[in-house]
Amino acid sequence: MSTPGHVTGAKRSRVAFVAFVAPVVFVAFVAISCFRQPSTPPPYHELIEELSEEGGYFDTDNLISNETAYVQVVEDLEAEGGAYIGVGPEQNFHYIGRLRPSWAFIVDIRYDNMLHHLLLNALLASSPTPIDYLCGLFSRRCETPRETHDFEALVASVEAAPPDDDLYRSNLESILDHVDNVLEVTLSEEDRHRIEFIYRSYFDEQLDLRFRSYGRGPMPHHPTYGRLLSSRSLAGGPGHFLSRPDDYAHVRGLAESGRLIPVVGDFAGEGAIRRIAQFVEGQDEVVTAFYVSNVEFYLMRNGVFPTYVDNVRSLPRSESAQFIRAYFSYGSPHPAALPGHRSTLVRQKIGRFLELYDDKAFRNYWDVSTLDYER
Repeated sequence: MSTPGHVTGAKRSRVAFVAFVAPVVFVAFVAISCFRQPSTPPPYHELIEELSEEGGYFDTDNLISNETAYVQVVEDLEAEGGAYIGVGPEQNFHYIGRLRPSWAFIVDIRYDNMLHHLLLNALLASSPTPIDYLCGLFSRRCETPRETHDFEALVASVEAAPPDDDLYRSNLESILDHVDNVLEVTLSEEDRHRIEFIYRSYFDEQLDLRFRSYGRGPMPHHPTYGRLLSSRSLAGGPGHFLSRPDDYAHVRGLAESGRLIPVVGDFAGEGAIRRIAQFVEGQDEVVTAFYVSNVEFYLMRNGVFPTYVDNVRSLPRSESAQFIRAYFSYGSPHPAALPGHRSTLVRQKIGRFLELYDDKAFRNYWDVSTLDYER
């Protein structure tokens, strides 16, 4: 999957000024509190460049997630503010919508993921409601259902509208125009072709679009977009961020305000995570959540886990800052596994993770995923 600075924290100084006025001694203490103001962030396109590092290869296209068990943690998340860090495509929006951060950084080793999020940014900006977003994503001319809070009716209205090739072409033109003239990101011809490929994949495969790996055919257990859309929470209700208008509005608000930032980088790289740490501290914010998916599995396999841990230590974080972590059951089901799901999603306090690491408790990814986790 993926991955991939230092302004000091807010400081307070007090200056006492003592004046003596004869013949009566008059002592005046003038206390002045000096607070550092958050630095002014650079424009969106510059921030992407400043935070990013050189990309790398991963063997999936990650157009959609393969984590059907995202519903396992969504209902437990509460508004935390601060800064969110995540990885991969749209699944981040489930967590961002619930956590309500002030900033969100999507860090992925794949350069295409950054292009994918530019596309999603354009769709969010042009879509006031969840149904507008879905219809834009799949290029369908949808009729708004009479009951807009009925998520099943919303999905049904999308499914009832046929894909429209003319709309697809018009939408693609609008997406590229948004990236060029609103986000002011300079795209190469290859970048434009990649955005077109991503958007065309949604159009060609529609709700049957499936997670897939390069060099291997689609696997039956890999979910489709439709499966992810219909996943139910543990309480039995819809789990998708599009089913919650307030959550959708928060995600869209971050996109419109230039605070939903795609970053090319490696979790164990020397640039992206540490630059984000500097930036977050410069904004007088703290990291409150870090969605790592199952990236740590690959970091352990590649022998760079200690570097990743050092990068995590560099993050300014809240006392309650948490990881959201994915585990995949290939022969050894997670203790928290849900029936019918290959993936298991759990949470863990970042501070507790660092304590366990310092105690040399992590022999392998099983330990990382199962020691002192929270449902």
